[in-house]
Amino acid sequence: MTSQTQSTPKITQEEIHQRSIELTQHAPGIIPFMEDEIQRFEAESASFQAGEQDNAVFTPFRLRQGVYGQRQADVQMIRVKIPGGVLTPESLDALGEVAEYFAPLKKGHITTRENIQFHHVPLPQCPEVLRLLGSAGLTTREACGNTVRNVVGPAVAGVCADEIFDPTPYLTAYVRFGVRHPITQSFPRKFKTAFTGCDSHDAVAAAIQDLTYVSQVKEVDGELKQGFKVYVGGGTSIMPRLAKPLYEFLPEEDYLRLALAVWTVFNNADMLRKNRMMARLKVLIDKIGLDAFRELVETELKNIGPIDPRPLMTAEEIQRETPPKLSAASTNGHNGGGEYSYWKATNVVAQKQAGYYLVYVKPVRGDLTPAQFHGLAHIVRRYTGGRARTTQEQNLALRWIPENNLHDVWEALQAIGLAEPGAHQITNVVSCPGTDSCKLGITSSMGLARAIREELGTWDD
Repeated sequence: MTSQTQSTPKITQEEIHQRSIELTQHAPGIIPFMEDEIQRFEAESASFQAGEQDNAVFTPFRLRQGVYGQRQADVQMIRVKIPGGVLTPESLDALGEVAEYFAPLKKGHITTRENIQFHHVPLPQCPEVLRLLGSAGLTTREACGNTVRNVVGPAVAGVCADEIFDPTPYLTAYVRFGVRHPITQSFPRKFKTAFTGCDSHDAVAAAIQDLTYVSQVKEVDGELKQGFKVYVGGGTSIMPRLAKPLYEFLPEEDYLRLALAVWTVFNNADMLRKNRMMARLKVLIDKIGLDAFRELVETELKNIGPIDPRPLMTAEEIQRETPPKLSAASTNGHNGGGEYSYWKATNVVAQKQAGYYLVYVKPVRGDLTPAQFHGLAHIVRRYTGGRARTTQEQNLALRWIPENNLHDVWEALQAIGLAEPGAHQITNVVSCPGTDSCKLGITSSMGLARAIREELGTWDD
């Protein structure tokens, strides 16, 4: 990797500034970008590289900035936090810039938590990457470390026919409430959260999250009231556990209070700090029982006053989608057989809004090249409501596409190598980077995923 790293062109501060202007005059973001954090990161990095700071001190700081050490020496993985998976065209362009100018392998990787990762970035270049991301409303803050990790949401939020209500504004407020909060900075271990508006099917892997909010509506004193069913304590890996229902209905005005109470109980669980491998919320609940855990949470709730989520819910520039106007024009005869027909059958679903469709894009193993990032930005601007969403299947979802534009979208995706059908079929293999870059990896999961995918492609339908 050394030769690849050295051959990567270094982008100057002036170029970053110019690209910031070109990308957007005002880059909205769910998580506010803070220049002083980048300045501190530069200072701490310089101190570490000069041998003035111990690795045990620098590592937790680096992780909170979303910069993760790799198996290879002297290079980093940068994880971009994408709350709810929501991406603007400007952010897609910025991600393409990072892949082109900073990632030696010339690609970004969609993760199963709806993040975007870049690998093999030298530590001295990381601040430049973080600034470029910030210019498009993106951040890496607390994407790694013992923090509240990226909060996932369903790609169909707001357009799903059986959705109880769209939880995206509540997800937004939760993210903003938790990021940089004093209690979330040094948990015993990472903390994973999901929001979904659909109780009839699970689109966010609710059962394996530390905390999941599921939209609910309940009649209270003759009035319909919004709230959430709450699940806690799910997880995989060592001692896998399915999440358990903590509350059947929690009023919407209490959901941030509950979050703070759960975080506090988790943070105060000193028993979890004795063994990092057994330091998840599921372990605490397994040891003391769900009822005892609920009692601890309710004790904390008595000490937490009202928390109004409404000031934190507003993110119009991120959440706004402006659907293209529907047209009475025909689909130009593109309803017959062939590749397009198969792609449409496997990658396209109707929204609850009549005449509009959602298109799933299936990158191989979640990897995207610079040209694909930029091509997707163009497609999102021209054919959609203006937003794309990453998914836990390492795919992308393009929303608000009129039916008469579907063939044009297919052709545009073909031009950038992203029109493969079968977004929800067995050939859509999901893979982490594994031993290609991860210190904790024990298998070559990317190579194995490639082999499995190739083998599945030889099977008959």
